[in-house]
Amino acid sequence: MPYPLLVFFIINLSLTLQAQSRKPLIQKTPAWVTIRDYNSSAFAFEQEIEDGYADIAFDNQISVADKTIFSRTVLKIITEGGIQNASKVSVSFDPSYQTVYFHTIRIIRGDEIIDQLNLSKMKIIQQEEELDRFLYNGSLKSVLFLEDVRKGDVIDYSYSITGSNPVFKGKFSTRLQTAYSFPVGNIYYKVICPVQKHLIVKNRNTGVEPLVKDTAGNRVYEWKLTDVKSLRLDDNVPLWFDPYGEVMVSEYKDWAEINEWAMALFPPVEKISPALQQKITNIRENAASDEQKVLNVLRFVQDDIRYMGIEMGQNSHKPHHPNQVFAQRFGDCKDKTYLMCTMLNAMNIEADPVLINSYYKQAIHELLPSSRSFDHVTVRVSLHGKSYFFDPTISLQRGNINTISYPDYQYELVVAAGTTGLTKIETKEPGVTNVKEVFDIRNMAGNAGLVVTTDYSGSFADDIRNQFSTTSRYEMQKTYRDFYAGYYKDIVADSLLYYDNDTTGIFTTVEYYSIKNIWDKNGKEKSAFFTPFVIDGIIKKPKEIARTMPYRLSFPAKYKESVIINMPDEWNAEENNEKISTGYFVLNARHSYHQKRFLLEYEYESLRDHVEPAEMEDFSKQMQKREDRFGYALSDSGTGDSIVRAPAINKSADGLTYLYTILVVLAVIGITTWIIRKNNM
Repeated sequence: MPYPLLVFFIINLSLTLQAQSRKPLIQKTPAWVTIRDYNSSAFAFEQEIEDGYADIAFDNQISVADKTIFSRTVLKIITEGGIQNASKVSVSFDPSYQTVYFHTIRIIRGDEIIDQLNLSKMKIIQQEEELDRFLYNGSLKSVLFLEDVRKGDVIDYSYSITGSNPVFKGKFSTRLQTAYSFPVGNIYYKVICPVQKHLIVKNRNTGVEPLVKDTAGNRVYEWKLTDVKSLRLDDNVPLWFDPYGEVMVSEYKDWAEINEWAMALFPPVEKISPALQQKITNIRENAASDEQKVLNVLRFVQDDIRYMGIEMGQNSHKPHHPNQVFAQRFGDCKDKTYLMCTMLNAMNIEADPVLINSYYKQAIHELLPSSRSFDHVTVRVSLHGKSYFFDPTISLQRGNINTISYPDYQYELVVAAGTTGLTKIETKEPGVTNVKEVFDIRNMAGNAGLVVTTDYSGSFADDIRNQFSTTSRYEMQKTYRDFYAGYYKDIVADSLLYYDNDTTGIFTTVEYYSIKNIWDKNGKEKSAFFTPFVIDGIIKKPKEIARTMPYRLSFPAKYKESVIINMPDEWNAEENNEKISTGYFVLNARHSYHQKRFLLEYEYESLRDHVEPAEMEDFSKQMQKREDRFGYALSDSGTGDSIVRAPAINKSADGLTYLYTILVVLAVIGITTWIIRKNNM
């Protein structure tokens, strides 16, 4: 049996045995739980409900000493759609250390209470919802499909999950959300903790304060919210923007304590396996410099160790041993990081793991120090007095040590002796996308050829290289063709070539097209519109100016685009220079003409990843200026006098610019991350 299949066979057998021993049980509600009464008829936001049911109440109560989380949900079916969407009770848990106890599952219909707590009808499902991201955590889901649910019914169920992930060494932290995208009638949180444990409480985007009291050797924190309105996100907000209120609770006093915890997860490897040692020796002996050693190790870990995470139990945060990762040739971000650091340290090159929050970025400063504050791990290499950052989960990176790109993570916690806090990562995107589009208009009948040559470097090369490695040439050519078809409907893709330079890291594509009729005709008048096609796909005019949340920009984004138009005859032409300079992006344009040849040159660079709400009016004006003055239209009146007029109205390729916009963010989206599990103690 092949090794990977054997691994999964053993895992599945283990999970089956664990599931049998961890089946949900029925238990009375724990004595420490506060039982609250809720009036389902007092829900204030029935017109704002989603999915056909009203969230009457949500309780979450935690006993730190008992390692137990109690949850209660009360909802009311409002429409027929709610019957479909809410007639199921499901609870996810990790069978390696957690047990589920159900207390109540009932339907309240007027004065009638219908008990549906029947474990014999409950299904245990191995969900693995993260398999599409190559993550396998072994979690299970207990599911009960409720019977005879009707419009107007109130569904009330409660359960407890006991068990704490041993990777946290008994340290407690949690985050309690106080606002959602849907309205909630009542939210009740309680945390019971022994008085000798010192908990730090911090609010984020909320003003709710706890009621604190001491009783029987415990300190009890309570939060009560009623009539919680829904909070809707504006369109196109940055990934790091999270306006939803939450209460953070943590036993960790500072980031230095998190570093101590993390260092124990990545201890120095004392016994390297003979096979791994041989690989280290081969790399060391065949590299002419330390820089080349780093690059060779990086390429091996990125390309030869495939991304797949088995994150059961402690391995949600604890990496597998580098010997194991090397032998099995797969691992997740922490596994790859541990292997890379081990190999470099064995060559006397300093390398340390780096904890990252790939979503919050600079907003991580708003979080309390917690072992759950990070979702990703990368590598910092210290070489000749300089720090280099690498992400071993990105594959197929090429170029020298100074041109290897690193995502815009912004802040990090270096797992190393002496680390006391977060550090800003002073990295700059080294890459650029350089596009040259050459139109050969052979005659005024409208036949034309188009050759598009694009040089990608840095992260832009990483993204497109990955696309070509996982997508057929046919699909890539179709995608490229569809992009230009948004401007020229009679366009045919002739061929697509690509070249990859391992030394420089530059990836080049060459697209060849035939355009049957490049002219738009209006009576005797013929016209053709030209624009920075690729750049237009990167910067978009917002749908609404009035907003309360930041507007996301593609970042990093650095583009150079040249549009060359070769004409069959001489034309009269307008030449001009345009510039837009803002605090969030810079866009330059130069339009020139010489001997039957138009040259339209554009440069665009984003300076940050968002526009603030107060800047939206100016941003919209700059977008309008771009539309009004950066396009170029050729027009032939049909009287024998050919002229050029600029600006022109952008015909746009709405819906077809996805290729380029996707490429900008692929490095981040494609990085499979170390998942935060908020409520797993």
